[in-house]
Amino acid sequence: MKALGNTLRQKQAGPFRVVEKSFAADASLARHEHETAYVSFLLAGSYDEVFHQNERICLPGTVIWHPRTEAHADRFHSCGGLVLDLEINAGWLSDAEQEFKVVSRAQMFRGGLPYLLGLKIYRQLSADLCEIEDAATELLSFLFAGPVDRHRPAWFDRALEICGEIHDEQLSLARLALLLEVHPVHIARSFRRFMGCTFGDHLAEIRIRKACELLRNSKISIADVAYASGFADHAHLCRALKKSTGLTPTFFRRKVQAGLLPSD
Repeated sequence: MKALGNTLRQKQAGPFRVVEKSFAADASLARHEHETAYVSFLLAGSYDEVFHQNERICLPGTVIWHPRTEAHADRFHSCGGLVLDLEINAGWLSDAEQEFKVVSRAQMFRGGLPYLLGLKIYRQLSADLCEIEDAATELLSFLFAGPVDRHRPAWFDRALEICGEIHDEQLSLARLALLLEVHPVHIARSFRRFMGCTFGDHLAEIRIRKACELLRNSKISIADVAYASGFADHAHLCRALKKSTGLTPTFFRRKVQAGLLPSD
């Protein structure tokens, strides 16, 4: 099908294709279908979407799950729109359907964690493919129904152990799923249920703790601290540490050396 809207950027991350599109003021898209299932995030602007006999008003922060071949029409308002589409590989979706019941009708969220995951994908479009794939998997775990584990699955403690074994390579949901032989959506759902946070948030907390320990108790370079803590690079560590502590790695280490922060 011919692309709709003006494509600004696109990125393939594992089984997901992310496309950033802009739409002109008052643009109108006739009734159409998409060949693949996808999730749309409205980053800016507003529009009305008509599907079946229903109409929904989409404002910034709107997240919509569109099943494959769902027909709909869109009318953008005078401010146009900036939209992020997350397209899902049919094979990956088919594998997920063997374990979970995938929502078969359009579903809409407003803000909340689904939208925050969309923003995370958007911020990583020019950077980390692993984080895009992880955030996309986390998002899709909201759209899959299945048995709810009342107790931790037998493999979950091993998942926590692997997360705690910080080494020189990045750990992703896809990698963890291979090691455990468990579907990544099941892992994502289990982290939210039993840890009260996403897999990505849990891993980020472990990495920050490890980085702070190395900054306090070693003299290795900031780049080596990042590498040893599981961050992609120096810049990745800087962003994460500043978000967590308000300090860059250099200033964190200086404050420790000046006695302004505890040394352990």
